Amino acid sequence: ALILLAQSYMCNFGIDRAVLSSYRRSWSFGLDGFTLDSNKAIMPRLIAARRAECTQLSRLLHNSRFRDTTPLGEEIASRMAHFCLSQYAEVRKHAVSALDDITALIPSLKYPLIPRFLSELDASEASDPERMTGALRVLNTPPMKQTCLRDWRFFPKLVLALCRAQHEDKPQVKKLVRNTAVAQVVHVAAPRPVSDTNQEIRNMVLQLPGDNPDDVSVYQIKRERQDQYQFASAENMQLINSLVDILRDAGTTWRFAAIAGYYLDQLSSVEMPLSSRVVATLAENLTSDLVLFRESAAIYLTQLVCRIKHRTKPESDFSALEKSQPSKDYADLCERALAGDEEALNAPFLDNPAAGWFVWPDEVRISPQVPCGAEEPFAQIDPASQDAYDAVRSVIFRDDKWERIARLFSIESTRVPEEDSFGVSRAMLHEQLFSLFGLPLLKHAWPSISSLAQDFERTGAQRAAAEMIAGVMRGSKHWSRDALAQMWDLLIPLLTSVLSRLRPDTLRFWQVCLQYAFARRDPRRYLPLIRLVIYTNSFDPQAEAPFAEAAKLELMRVLISCWDWRIASAIISSKPRLLDALAHPYKQVRDATGVVMYMLSSSEFSVSYECVGTAIEDLARYGSTGRDFSHWIGTSRTQNLIRDMITSVNDWKVDHIPSNEGTSNYIRGCKTLLTFFVAGFGYSARRLAIEHIPEILPLFSLLQEQHDDEDVARLANVVMQFLSQILYTADISEGVANKILALLDESAMWHVVNKTLPLLCTLTFSNRFTLSRDVRSRILDTTAAFLEHDQIEVRQSASSSLTSLVKCASPEVITDINSKFSAKLQKRLPRVRHGKPLKNPAAYSKLVLTRHAGVLGLSCLVLAFPYTIPDWMPEVLVLLANCMDDPNPIQGTVQRTFAEFRRTHMDTWHEDRK
Repeated sequence: ALILLAQSYMCNFGIDRAVLSSYRRSWSFGLDGFTLDSNKAIMPRLIAARRAECTQLSRLLHNSRFRDTTPLGEEIASRMAHFCLSQYAEVRKHAVSALDDITALIPSLKYPLIPRFLSELDASEASDPERMTGALRVLNTPPMKQTCLRDWRFFPKLVLALCRAQHEDKPQVKKLVRNTAVAQVVHVAAPRPVSDTNQEIRNMVLQLPGDNPDDVSVYQIKRERQDQYQFASAENMQLINSLVDILRDAGTTWRFAAIAGYYLDQLSSVEMPLSSRVVATLAENLTSDLVLFRESAAIYLTQLVCRIKHRTKPESDFSALEKSQPSKDYADLCERALAGDEEALNAPFLDNPAAGWFVWPDEVRISPQVPCGAEEPFAQIDPASQDAYDAVRSVIFRDDKWERIARLFSIESTRVPEEDSFGVSRAMLHEQLFSLFGLPLLKHAWPSISSLAQDFERTGAQRAAAEMIAGVMRGSKHWSRDALAQMWDLLIPLLTSVLSRLRPDTLRFWQVCLQYAFARRDPRRYLPLIRLVIYTNSFDPQAEAPFAEAAKLELMRVLISCWDWRIASAIISSKPRLLDALAHPYKQVRDATGVVMYMLSSSEFSVSYECVGTAIEDLARYGSTGRDFSHWIGTSRTQNLIRDMITSVNDWKVDHIPSNEGTSNYIRGCKTLLTFFVAGFGYSARRLAIEHIPEILPLFSLLQEQHDDEDVARLANVVMQFLSQILYTADISEGVANKILALLDESAMWHVVNKTLPLLCTLTFSNRFTLSRDVRSRILDTTAAFLEHDQIEVRQSASSSLTSLVKCASPEVITDINSKFSAKLQKRLPRVRHGKPLKNPAAYSKLVLTRHAGVLGLSCLVLAFPYTIPDWMPEVLVLLANCMDDPNPIQGTVQRTFAEFRRTHMDTWHEDRK
């Protein structure tokens, strides 16, 4: 009761906040329920009065905030703090809530109380878990929490108190300590220096209304902020050193060591001077027995080492703008470098993979090659970072350091080895370390790296080796030529052994390893590795090891996906014999072959604009999208490749004998060809597939009915589905539509027609606005013509497609369809007497087929309008009703049509019947 009374006295100064809350709720409810004409400015008088009362009460509450403290208020706050440390949980609960409200209204009262609560967290013989619980709950309230995080007079004391609170064994206290630390650590930030304001900002400040500050007052404010920053920086350095001492203390438990590590990671700022003790501690934690320590140390040590590197040598020295050479000079640069061309070998590196994607630039940012020199990439270290550099070096170059790193990093990060994945954060750590310390570090760590890579039985060892080697290759960007030569002398023999003994569970590690190393790098930086992949470890279609050959293709696929046209000519010049694997006996090899062939074909060099001037002229001539580059059938080598694949498949088709095994060259070749085009739809480069698929459309339509092999039929269906769903340009869409129409006219297999009609309908919907009126009319007429097909499955498929097409037809087209199919019902069927044969069975069957076509056509009109009744529909329904006594399948079609009509018009029948 005393707590509630004190809370009311301190918080309800001039206004009862409960009354204000009630007024706010009533006003909000009235505003939503009684607003006139959807205009919130117009409201009933009662609601307007409520708003005035609410505004007045809010003003009184605002005036009560931030008022001056009085001795009585300070005494009440002190007594409330005493209740917060009470031995009784119920008293603490109410006191903490009251103190939260009081300090929120009068912030000045909390500053004398914070040291009192922090002292309760210190380890001493008189420490009480109940008082410690109360102090932690108060420090978790928003007013106290914000002050402790922002005010460097209190923040270091709170952090150290939490990190040293392991003296209390009560579970409730431990949980509160962890929750407090976790809630704060995400908001922790190191002090930031005061930046100099430019003249524009100073002029804006001087123009603010009120008392205009002069230059002297602005200088005083800036001086105060600089003094605050100096104080915070000094406290930050002392806190960091104290946290390092906690981490190095053998008596610190792992939970509190983790808390200290989290704070240390957040306080290691880029702007602050690098502390040698912090860097050394993080380097030590790389081999900690705690997984959390290792992971956090790897992340933050990566950042700090990167800062040392960039402070040592600015980025402007690494790259420069240079007048661009013509795009054709870069197309075969890697191929010429592999052949030993000195000009290509000595040309600057172009690491940006997007250069020349739309238009070849006038200037490109290049990285000049580092000449021969010392083993270490940096001769001089930034003086301010020298101590941190020496601290990292002293730890990283220890005799057993990399042996322990290799052992701990090779431990599977998950319980299931199959779910173990390449660690990008660890690869980034290795990249920065080898980039800063160069070849000496590689020589020092090489025994451990080599031992991991040659441990082919352990999946974790292969993963860790892939991470380290990826970091070595990517971190060698600024090494000298002599250092690079020694690096490749070490790596190539090892990688030759590793790539020849890949397993399904380790292939993914080395694929990501290459992807990480190759990203945004010129391929000429990795010429020895490229030679290994496409020459030494080349693909052999005659080999009897399917996974080994598929792995070679997967590695080649990584090269193409990373470097695109920059590597395509080099791979093609190596003659990889991909066409010889068109009918390979193993599916794994065929699938990889099809994908690699398409990626290689679509990656051949095809420049859009040779220079910026040409691009600007085309934009002015053709509009904002420029010239249409969608028509691209590939280079002559690509066209010959596709032509050779089709020719081989057609030659094998002559000798193909359908069987249940499906092991002929024809079936296997069709699978590879289909995979080739499926890959085209799966990647962004679809132009090649779009241009060439219409040429082999008849073959794909036949493959849909390849019953002796389900994979062929499935792939053919996928290709045909893709074909119908793509949004084409105008001329391409009409070409595809004409090709499908010709296929339907020439096909003698009703199964092919049955599966192609829905695709034609889908194609019409997807490209309705690019197809001409004549083509759409031909599609409608062709679909309607199949309503008289001899096979009932084809008639049903045509009926479903025609229903969809009619939904988008014009009234004139609907009238023509109505007249056409109504005319087919004019001639009635002759009466068939029981027991007597027909005089002309062929004519009778033909008449049944004609009337069924008419019924199907009229049913398409009815079903195309499920929720309306146009003026012509009653007459159509009468015609269909007159066919109710006809034999099946006419009778069944009429019954289904009326059943569907009744279902869709049931809700509005009381209006439609009129």
